[in-house]
Amino acid sequence: MARKSMSSLDVMAWAAQQASQLRGQRLDNIYQDGDLLAIRMRLRYGDFLVAQPGVRLHASARYQPGRELGPLAKAMRDNVRDLRVSEVKQVGFDRLVEITLEDGHRLVFELLPRGVIALVSPDGRLVAASSYFDAKDRRVRRGLQYSYPPLRLESPFALDGAGLASRLRGSQAKDIVRALVMNLGVPGEAAEEAAFRAGLRGNEQPQALGEADLAKVADALRSIAEESLRGQGYVYIGQDGSPVQATPFRVTSATGLRELSFSTFDEALDLYFSSFTSRRQSPLDAERRRLLRSLEAARAEAEEYLRQASALEAQANAVASSYYQALEALRCVKEGKEGCGAKEVNRRQGYMIVDLSGVDVKLYLYETVDDAIKRLYRQAGELRAKAERASRMQLDIEAKLKQLEEQLELQELRERASRRRRAWYERYHWLVTSSGVLAVGGRDADQNESLVRKMLGPNDVFLHADIHGAPAVILMAAAAGGFTETDVSEAAVLTAAYSRAWKEGMASVSVYWAYGSQVSKSPPSGEYLAKGSFMVYGKKNYLRPLRLELYLGVALDEEGLPVVVVGPESVVSPQAIAYLRVTPGDMKVEEAAEEIISSLSRTAPEAKVIRALDPSEVAARLPGRASTSQARRGQAGGLRRPRGVAD
Repeated sequence: MARKSMSSLDVMAWAAQQASQLRGQRLDNIYQDGDLLAIRMRLRYGDFLVAQPGVRLHASARYQPGRELGPLAKAMRDNVRDLRVSEVKQVGFDRLVEITLEDGHRLVFELLPRGVIALVSPDGRLVAASSYFDAKDRRVRRGLQYSYPPLRLESPFALDGAGLASRLRGSQAKDIVRALVMNLGVPGEAAEEAAFRAGLRGNEQPQALGEADLAKVADALRSIAEESLRGQGYVYIGQDGSPVQATPFRVTSATGLRELSFSTFDEALDLYFSSFTSRRQSPLDAERRRLLRSLEAARAEAEEYLRQASALEAQANAVASSYYQALEALRCVKEGKEGCGAKEVNRRQGYMIVDLSGVDVKLYLYETVDDAIKRLYRQAGELRAKAERASRMQLDIEAKLKQLEEQLELQELRERASRRRRAWYERYHWLVTSSGVLAVGGRDADQNESLVRKMLGPNDVFLHADIHGAPAVILMAAAAGGFTETDVSEAAVLTAAYSRAWKEGMASVSVYWAYGSQVSKSPPSGEYLAKGSFMVYGKKNYLRPLRLELYLGVALDEEGLPVVVVGPESVVSPQAIAYLRVTPGDMKVEEAAEEIISSLSRTAPEAKVIRALDPSEVAARLPGRASTSQARRGQAGGLRRPRGVAD
C-alpha cells in the first residue's frame, strides 16, 4: 500500500540536501490552496517549495498556483515575503523541518499526524498557522508561544549492534522488522531493507538474534542513512502503474516493482506525491456514484423480476402438466373435505398450496384450473415486461456512465496536466531547436534584463528583432557544444514573432544576431540604457527578413502529458501530435486559444490529450491577436529536451 506521508528518514535526507541550497534564497511569493502551501523561490529543481502539514515538504516543478489565497499565505506575504533563508534543519530525528529567515522569523513544517505549518515570530510567538487547536501537550493559538509537538530526538541509524540490542531487549514485536519500526522508529521501508541487506528473513524474532546479526542490522541501517544523504531519489511503481513509494535510497529488496531513479530526491517526491494527490470531489463524482447506485438497483430489479417470472412459469407448466390432479385438489377443497393432497389451505383468504410435479403452486378457490394457468402465465409475462424495462434502463444508465467516465478521465487528465513537471525555461518564451539547442527569450523588460545578466555567456548567441519592443533571445550554444545556422534561424522566430511587429500587423521583420561577448549593459559615455535594453558592439549578423508567423503544436512529455510547443515548422512538426500555423489576425488571444484547442483535438489521434490543456497555456504562447490555419498531424516524436541544459 502506498504511504501517504514523508518519513523521518525522508526528512533527514531532504533537509541535509536543502541546508546549503536554500540558504540565501529569497521567498519571492507565497500561495495557498486548501492545506497546500507553496513558496515561489529559486531552487535547483522547480519553482516552488510545496508543503502539506502531516504529509510532505519538497521542491516542485508540477505545482501551479490557484486563484484563491488562504489566510496563512496572506500572513506570510505580510510578514516574510522577500526575506532570505538563513538556516534549514530537521528538528531531532522526526518529521519536522524548521526554516529560519534572516530577520529571525521561523517557518516550521510539521509532517507528523495532526501537524501544522507555523509562522513563528523572532520572539517565539505564533503569527499564523495552517490550523489552530488545543491538545493535552500544547496549544496552537495565534499570539501564544509556539512549542514543538512531542518529538523523537535520537536517530536509530546511528546505533551500533550493542545499542540495537539494548533497545530491542524485551521487545514484544513478532519479528525484527516490526521491532525496528515499533521500538526504534525506523521507517517501514528502511526496516525491511535493513533486514534484507543484513541477510535476515523479515519474520525472524528479535529476541532470537545474536550479536553478530544485530551488528549486521546496525551496519545496514548506517549504509541506508549514508546513501540517503547523497541526494538521489527513487520511485517504485507497482503492477497497476501507480507509485508505491519514494525513497532517498535504492530498495534492493523490492520485487515486482519498477524502479525510476532521479538525480535529486525532490524530483522523486514531486512525482510520487503529485501522482496520488486526491482530486476534490466534483459534481461529476457525485453523479457517477448516483448512476452506479441506479445501475445496481436496475440490475437487481431485472434479476428479481426474471426470477419471479420463471417461478410463475414453472407453476403454470406444473398446473398444465398435472391438470387433473389440480382439478381434483380444487374440487376436494371446495367441497369442504379434509386432506385433498394440499400442503396448505387458507379458506379465509381463499387459496390453497398444492405440490404439482414437484412444484408448490398457489391456486385460488374461486378460479378454475384454466383460469389459474392463464393467470400464472399473464403474471409471468407482466414480470418479464418489467424485467425488459429494467434492462433497457440498465443500458441507458451504462451509456450515461460511459459518457461520464470519459468526462472524469478528461478531468483527471486535466488535473495531471496542471501538475505537470515544468522546466525552468518555461517561464520564458522558449523553444528547442531541431538539433537540441535551447533558445529562451524574455516576456518583458525585467525578464530580458535577467536573462542577459544571468544566462548569456560569451560563446552564446544573442538575437533581437530589428525593432523597438522585442524579446532578447539567447541561444544557449555553449551548453549544447556549439550551434549551426539552422539553430540561429529557428531561434530567430522567437524574437520576431513576440516583437511589437506582430501586434502592429507587419508582414515581416528583420532579425540580427551577435555573440554574447558583444553584448553589454554599459552604454556609450553620456548615454542611458533603459531596463531591458543592451548595447551590441561590433558586427551584427542580419538574417533575411522573417515572415511573421508561428507554428504552434502539442507534444507529449515523458509522462504522456500535453505541452504547448512553438517555433518554425521544422521545430514543431517532429515533436507534435498535431499543430497549426498562427499569423497576426483579428481573433482575441483567449478566443484564438479556444479555437486552437478545438482544431487540434479534431486532428490529433487522441483528442482528449489536447482537450486536457488549459486554454491559458495556449494563450500564453500566442504573441497577440491571431488567425489560425487548418490543423495538421505532426510526427509525434515527443517533447524534445535541450542538450546540455538541466530542466
